Formats: sequence, C-alpha cells, structure tokens
Amino acid sequence: METEKEDGEGKAAKAVKKLQRDRIVLFRINALTRNGRDELMEIFSGVFAEFALNPGLLFNLYSAVVEIIFNAIKANAKHVLLKEEVRLKLQRQNFEDIDTLLNTIFNEEVLRDFMSRHVLPEKLKKRVNTVLQISEKKRMGRTDKLTRKDLLQLAEFNSLLKKEKALIHFVIVISDETLSINVVNDIPILSKDMKRITHSRETHKKLFDEGRSADYFGPDYLDQTESAGFGIAMADEIYYEMQLNPLDFFTISTSAGVTRAILRFPRERLALG
Repeated sequence: METEKEDGEGKAAKAVKKLQRDRIVLFRINALTRNGRDELMEIFSGVFAEFALNPGLLFNLYSAVVEIIFNAIKANAKHVLLKEEVRLKLQRQNFEDIDTLLNTIFNEEVLRDFMSRHVLPEKLKKRVNTVLQISEKKRMGRTDKLTRKDLLQLAEFNSLLKKEKALIHFVIVISDETLSINVVNDIPILSKDMKRITHSRETHKKLFDEGRSADYFGPDYLDQTESAGFGIAMADEIYYEMQLNPLDFFTISTSAGVTRAILRFPRERLALG
C-alpha cells in the first residue's frame, strides 16, 4: 500500500494506536503493491488483536477489502482512460475548448454514460489491465521486463491520474458498537456499472436465500468485469456467514463525483467467543 509520505515507518503500529486513541484512521492510497498488501495485513492483524476480534474472520475480511481496493484502483484507471478516449474523439471531430466540454460531459451522469457507449468496452478494459500491469512491474523493480513504449505509456497514464486528482481514501472507524471500513475514490462510476453491481449482488442474495450461495462463485453467475466481481462477492459472503444481510450493512454508492464502498460490522458479531 502506498500512501502519503507523512505516514512514515511503523505504519501498522501507528495506525492501531491512532485508531485506539481517535477511533478513526485514514490512508490515501495510490497503489497496492505486494509489500503494501503485507502492510495492510499487519494493520488488520493489529486491529483484530487490539480490539479482541475473532481471528477466524481476519483473512477473509482482509482479502475482501484488498479486492475492493483493487476495484477502486481499476475504476480510477478506467475513468481517466475513458476520459482520454473521449478527448481524442472530440479532437478528431475538431471541437473547440475541449477541456471545458470534457468537464461538462464527465460532471453530468447522462452525458458521461452516453459518451461511454462510443468507446469499445473491450478496448478500454485492455488498456486498463495493461497499464496496471506495467505499473505493478515498475513498482516491484522489474523494469527489465518493460519496454520504452511501456514506460512512456505509464508516464502518460500517471500524468492523467495526477491531472484528474484521482485519489483513493481507505478509512477504518471503530465505535463501541460498530467497525466500519470505507473505501472512497474521488471519481464517479458509470450508471451501467452500478446497475451491474446491484444486479450481481441481488443474484447472490437470491442464491443464498435458496441455500445455493456457493453456486454464485461458479462461471454461470460471478461477474468478472472490472466494475464488480470477486471482492464484492467475498465481502457479501462474510455477512452471510454472520447471518446478516450484506445489502443492509455493505453499501456501494456514487454521488457528487465520489464513489463509496462502506462495510459496517456489528462488533458483537466480530468479537471472540
């Protein structure tokens, strides 16, 4: 996990201490490398130990949150690359004042969704996956596996992210009654993607009610797109194991240009014993 530099060393211990003192701890994320995932596990382990939570739930909860953060990273990449594709289309059609026009389009849900239909989804998905793979290799020091074209593509992508100010905020909040985990990214998601997520989760709930929850993880049901999938399903399954309805405790929403995934857990259901 890469966050703002002021977090410094000993991040896991500092995070747990701050959560104990202030009941809230926040990280600003721009990547989630292998080392970052290890660091996130240390944070979760520290929180579970400090607040006497059931360690049997630790790994599944950690894994679900990692996948949800990856979803947010992919969503940010998709947003900035979609915006760049739309920019290129506008340039080819000789529109003037393209920056103003782009801001208008991407600030209005109807216009944003309309323009997204003019970009091939498979092309966009391929660009997103490619640039994230290049980014991961560079962060892991595997630059010998990258070509000059790869590095140029990554530089252009990072410039787009910086210009867009596309950040992800990971927040843990604890009270006497509830543990909340929030993953917030500063971009909206397309309404068609939100509908896909909602439909996917409702399908999972229907299968659970029929006693067939495990069937959801088969190829006939699991949504494998970049906008939903395994992470959300994993999180929902944790709630089912607790005999809770995830649609009541795990919300995904977008408004005012921000997307929020908020997981709330009653502490009594997480507690040891």
